[in-house]
Amino acid sequence: MLLYAMLAGSIVAAGVVMTILTVFYKSPASENRQLREERSRPSGASDFRKRWVLNALLSLGLVGGLTYGLYPYLFAEGPASLTRIALEGLAMLALYDFFYYLVHRYPFHEWKVLRSVHAVHHVVKTPSAADSLYLHPIETTLGLSLVWVCTGLVVVVAGPMSIYSFGWAFFVYSMLNVVIHSGLRLPAFPFAPINYLTERHQKHHVGMNAKNYSSVTPTFDLLFGTEVRSS
Repeated sequence: MLLYAMLAGSIVAAGVVMTILTVFYKSPASENRQLREERSRPSGASDFRKRWVLNALLSLGLVGGLTYGLYPYLFAEGPASLTRIALEGLAMLALYDFFYYLVHRYPFHEWKVLRSVHAVHHVVKTPSAADSLYLHPIETTLGLSLVWVCTGLVVVVAGPMSIYSFGWAFFVYSMLNVVIHSGLRLPAFPFAPINYLTERHQKHHVGMNAKNYSSVTPTFDLLFGTEVRSS
């Protein structure tokens, strides 16, 4: 039950942060903080609400279902050293960052396989935090499932993952997915790293050929020459 509580806490925290950032983005107070002037999306508010609710419910179902179904095979309860908790979580996030880069760059952007699916998300040219859930449900399913696939890869090498390792890694994953869509330049201290990730993802939303495919860090864009910083 502890893992479910940690995941629920991460989801609630991400929802609160999403709400705060979105409300601020829509307010006049954000005028000097917006990375780009807000542009209206081709689809209306009704379509946004439908997709947002669908993906929110789908995400909850996937997180709960995947955790319940794979719990006996992936996770270990009980005490764990801080070193183990740190390394397992970092390994999962690093694997996710690598495989998400590949999926995002090739099937979603450079190949026709899922380009039309990902194009739904790219309708939004100046995203706010709430737009992190403006997706095709296939993309939501693939993105979340990849978290558990990468967890499984860690388990194959190192054995069952501590629930604490997965708990903090899922928290980081959930929060980053929200804040990189905020469209805001936050105060440099202590948010300079977040601003860097947000600015590069804002650039990614300019078009389907705008690069910056990595999610958690810019590592693989830098390695493979797809990092773009200019706006």
